Amino acid sequence: MISADQLRDRLQAVPLFARCHPSDLQIVAERSSIRSVDAGTELVRAGTEGDEFFVLLEGTAEVRRNGEIGGKLEAGDHFGELALLDPAPRSADVVMTSDGAVSVLTRTNFKLVLEAVPGVAPELMAFLARRLRVADAPEPNEEL
Repeated sequence: MISADQLRDRLQAVPLFARCHPSDLQIVAERSSIRSVDAGTELVRAGTEGDEFFVLLEGTAEVRRNGEIGGKLEAGDHFGELALLDPAPRSADVVMTSDGAVSVLTRTNFKLVLEAVPGVAPELMAFLARRLRVADAPEPNEEL
C-alpha cells in the first residue's frame, strides 16, 4: 500500500497541487484516504451527487458517458474535483478496469485543507478556469 509520503509525492504531479510546497502537500496527503479497488469497481456514477476527489494511484479506469467510453485513466490521473466545490450530480461514470488504488479527498477534508493551506484555493480556481476555457473552445471547424 502507498504511504502518506508516497502520496505526497504523487500529489505533486496533480495540476491542482503542482505548485504547493511539500509541507502543504503533506497536509493534503494526511487529509486523504487511500483505498484499494478491484477491477469493475464503480468509483463515480453519473447522475449521483458526489463529494469526493480522486487520484488514481495504481491501475486503470474508464470514463463512461451514456455507456460510451469517453476516456481512459491511468496512474497519476485525477477526477472529481468539481465535487469538492459543488454537490451537483456527476456527469460520467468512472469504472476501474484493473485492480488498483485511489486517493480520496472528501469535500469536508478539502475544506480543512483550504483552512490549513490557503494557497490551494487560487490553484483550484486557476485549474478550473483552464478546464472551462478548454471546454468552451470552438471545435476546429465551428464558426464563432
